[in-house]
Formats: sequence, structure tokens, C-alpha cells
Amino acid sequence: MSVRLAAPDWSLLVPPLIVVGTIVLLLIVDAVLRRPPARLLLALAFAGQVLALASLWTIDWAQGATTFGQSYRADWFALAVALVALIAGALSVLVSAGYTESGLDPEGIGQAEYLSLLLFSVLGTMLVGAAGDFIVLLLGLEMSAVAVYALTAFARRRVTSVEGALKYFLLGAFASAILIYGMAWVYGSTGSIVLRDIAETLRTVVMPGQPLDPALLLALLLLAVGLGFKIAAVPFHMWTPDAYQGAPTPVSAYMSVVPKVAGFAAVARVLVQGLQPLSEQWTGLLALLAAITMIYGNVVAIAQRDLKRMLGYSAIGHTGYMLAGLAAFTTGQAGDRSVGSVLFYLFAYTFMNIGAFGVIAWLQERRLGTTLDDIAGLAGRAPLAALTMAIFMLSLMGLPPLIGFYAKYYVILALIEAGQLWLAVAIVVMSAVSAFFYLRVVTRMYFEEPAGALQPARTPILGVGLALTTLATLVLGLVSSPILDLVQRWSAALA
Repeated sequence: MSVRLAAPDWSLLVPPLIVVGTIVLLLIVDAVLRRPPARLLLALAFAGQVLALASLWTIDWAQGATTFGQSYRADWFALAVALVALIAGALSVLVSAGYTESGLDPEGIGQAEYLSLLLFSVLGTMLVGAAGDFIVLLLGLEMSAVAVYALTAFARRRVTSVEGALKYFLLGAFASAILIYGMAWVYGSTGSIVLRDIAETLRTVVMPGQPLDPALLLALLLLAVGLGFKIAAVPFHMWTPDAYQGAPTPVSAYMSVVPKVAGFAAVARVLVQGLQPLSEQWTGLLALLAAITMIYGNVVAIAQRDLKRMLGYSAIGHTGYMLAGLAAFTTGQAGDRSVGSVLFYLFAYTFMNIGAFGVIAWLQERRLGTTLDDIAGLAGRAPLAALTMAIFMLSLMGLPPLIGFYAKYYVILALIEAGQLWLAVAIVVMSAVSAFFYLRVVTRMYFEEPAGALQPARTPILGVGLALTTLATLVLGLVSSPILDLVQRWSAALA
């Protein structure tokens, strides 16, 4: 008896296929023209992601359709992740303009390779958001991570870049092995790698109030370790500061957002969807990790004098805030704000963090360093750049009415509604602690004498990127209703 396989529905894969087509086009143009103009490649990479963004609205996400069996899901959660990943990728292309136009490597590693790797990472993140089983989820995570390993080492003549990439790669390899081992234990306990089937099986074997099967407990701990590395949660954060400081600044901007989106998408798919019947166990674990992560990231950031390293530890603190949002998970019903608050936080974080790194890239184009001493008196030398950086710092701190305030507000609201009042208080306290190092940047720019004149540089595309991120940081928090409505539909996809 022959079995007839169902043909895949390629219409559900239009956005990622556009990204694949853009990558192929970049490499073909580079091969045909030998040394194509940098702005041509930037335009192609940016246009491809904008086209992929536009194509998101050609799919009926409300149906939650699947293809390739149940491996690929086109649901509301996949839409939210793809939206954030593509916006972050497009902004990263703009922020990279000065770096790519300067000629990345005289020996031939150049713009097309750089932009292709960036797009591969975006593609992997989109796959994680749409994953319906462990195979696609792991494929997307590794596609995103391996591309960022290479991007981190792109400044290969700089020791710090190679060192940061090596630490990132080695720890990432160990974490991936642990993650796969955890997935294997889940498969052994449930007999399935499909996330929804895993949840259905666990509902029949996990009894409330009864001790958890040791095999499932081991699987949960292994998954927590593997996924904790992907989102840079303490104590799996060791790679973060070195990778952020060593990587080219546009890469630091990108890796501060998109790999984090992929990591949190994987956490939501695995825990909230696949291991939802174990939520009593993993919400407590996430709450503990969230508290440790936000405290460590914000306290250690105080001691940093390099802006990129400071933002690296700041990113760890923000990971803690987002983990707190997931720890607020209760029922998975429409009134549960947990995952929605995290998706909105990732959306807000995209603009303010890429923007902050974008200002550092702008300064580097003008031959300034990345320390606090280098930005002393910046308001007297480049008042617009200083104002832009101040807006991003205040938003990351959580000052209203900037978008960063609303991001923290929705996480705190989710925690209060879930009865996690102590964690909501921890966010408020740590936000106050973070004010020290964020405001220190502002005071150094505005209340110290200029150290010297800036060297001239022409980076109009980078300026466009900074203008877009600044405008979004100022305005989107005030008109956040459409985004909130979208991210709150996650329960129809993951419940």
C-alpha cells in the first residue's frame, strides 16, 4: 500500500523565500560585477527585507495553517517574530552603511558576504518563530547563530573581534549540544518532536500536585541551559560582553537584537507551547533566572567605561526583564499578557538598542573611540548626535513617554496580574539602578568640555537609520495599540 505525501503549501513560505532570493541575488551581483558599489548591495539587502515585510500581509495568519507536516506554522506568533526580525534586519543594514562603504577587507571579504550573513541570520530567526517541531526550531536557531559567529569575527585583523567570536562559537557549540540532548529526552519521554503533540502527551502523564518524572525534570533543565545561552541569561552569559565589544559596531547592533529574538521565540515555542503542562515548574525557574539576570546585568554595567561593553551588560539586564515577562505565564488564555509583553518588549528594544549602537558607529566613522572619555562634551561638537544618544539612553532606562517605558510597563502589568509582585518590584528597582550608567552617558555628553573636533565623514544612509530609530523610539510608545493587539494574539498560536 503506497502512501501519498501531501504537497507543501509554498504560499506560506513567501516571506522567508524572499529573504533567500535576496541572499542569492546579492551573491550573483557580487560575482558578476566583481566589485559592485556598496550602496547597490545595501539597497538590494534593504529592499529585499522591506519586500519580505510587505509580503507578511499576503498570508492569512489567523488560520494558523501548517505545511511540511506540522513542521512549519504560519500563525500569529510566527507573524510577530518575523515582523521584529525583518525590521531589525532592515535597520541593521542602514546602520551598517558606513562600515560597508569603507571597504570591509582589502583582501576580498566584503559587502556581499557581510550582508548575506546578516540575512541568513534573519532567515533563521523567522524559521524559529514558525517552527512546529524540534527539527525546524533547531535548524533556525543554528542558522541564525552560525551567521552571527562569522559576523562577530568579521574584523579579523582585530584580536578582540576574533577572541569574542571564538568565545561565542565555543560556548554556542556546547549550548547547542546540551539543547539537543534536552530535546532527545523530551522525545524519549513523549515519543514526538512535534510541539503540539508533546503538549498533548504531557497533559495525560503530568498530574497536578504529583512529583515530576525525573526524565522530564532532566529534560527541562537541559532545555533551560541550552536556551539560556541563546538569550544570554545569567549564568550562561559569559560570551556577551566580549562579543559585543570585539565585533564591528554594526554587528554588535544586530547581535544585540536578532539573536535575542530567535532565542526568546525558541523559549516560547518550547516552554509555552511544547511544555505548557509543566508550567508550574518552569515559571518558577524562569522567575529565578530573571531576577539573577537583571540584577547581575545592571550592577556590573555600572563599572563599565566602554560603551559597547556597557551596552553588552545592559543587554543582559534587559534579558532579565523579558524573562520576567515569560515567568508571568499563567493559563495561556486570551487574558494572559506574558508572551505578548515579551514580544512587545523585543519590538521596542529593536529600535532603541540598534539606535544606540548606531550612534556609536556614527562616532567611529568620525574617528572617535567607544569609551566614556571619547564622548565627553559631545553636545558641543555634535548636538544632534548627542540628543539622539540621550533619547536612546533614556528609553533604555524606561523614562516615559519613550517606547522603553511602555515595554517595561506591559511586563510589569503582566507580572502583577499573574501575582508575581516581587518580580515586578525587582524590575522597578533595577530600572532605578540602571539610571546610574544610562544617565552617566548623558551627563558626560552635556556637562563636560569637548575633548576635540570631530573628523568629517559622509554617512547619509547611517543618518537615515538613526532618524528612523529615533522617531520610532519617540512615537511608537504613544501609538502602540496596533502592535499590542497583534502580539496579544499569541495565545491563539501557542495555547
